[in-house]
Amino acid sequence: MGLVEKISGKSLKKYLGDIQNRAMVRKTDISDHLPMLFTESLNIELKLIVELGVGDGESTFVLERVANLWGAKLVSVDIDDRAEVSSFKDRIFVQSDDISFAAEFPHWCRRRGFEPVIDILFIDTSHLYDHTVAEIRAWFPYLASRCKVFFHDTNMSEVFVRKDGSTGKGWDNQRGVIRAIEEHLDTHFNEKIDFSLAHRGWFIRHYTICNGFMILERDFA
Repeated sequence: MGLVEKISGKSLKKYLGDIQNRAMVRKTDISDHLPMLFTESLNIELKLIVELGVGDGESTFVLERVANLWGAKLVSVDIDDRAEVSSFKDRIFVQSDDISFAAEFPHWCRRRGFEPVIDILFIDTSHLYDHTVAEIRAWFPYLASRCKVFFHDTNMSEVFVRKDGSTGKGWDNQRGVIRAIEEHLDTHFNEKIDFSLAHRGWFIRHYTICNGFMILERDFA
């Protein structure tokens, strides 16, 4: 059962409005994707969300609301101290290299009373190929049979464009993130266009704006 059937539309409307307003006021390299990150998290029952890369807290702002609606735990991991971006009671911030932390993740979770089974994994870290390859290798084994993985920065270049036509300064990561995903799935994508497709048990959607955003959805339930 999806969250829409479980909770009042009033709460969903308020949270979505808050997120849309933040995206409009704080124009960042991920702002256009924030409402989608929220709505895409409503139709999969959640107990555990893991956020790799916190930055200024844009994704955290969304994911803490998702976690609150579902009664889920949110684990945020960043190599820098980003504890202060959220005061949500069910958020646990871990200051660590995310690859190093992955090795101790099962024991870490069980010490805190929950299983290391990730329903939503959000990845927005270094944007580098080698690091993203390592993240996929380290974190995908913890994914639930039904899950969603969100990757930011799948279409990076020196300049990024938002829906409203405004632009921001980016950098060329040599297709680092998208190339790592391609390698994992043994395929090739054209990240310069929006697309959706099914491949190797995943339903994949990609959006070009705001440095690119990819959603991998799996349902083996």
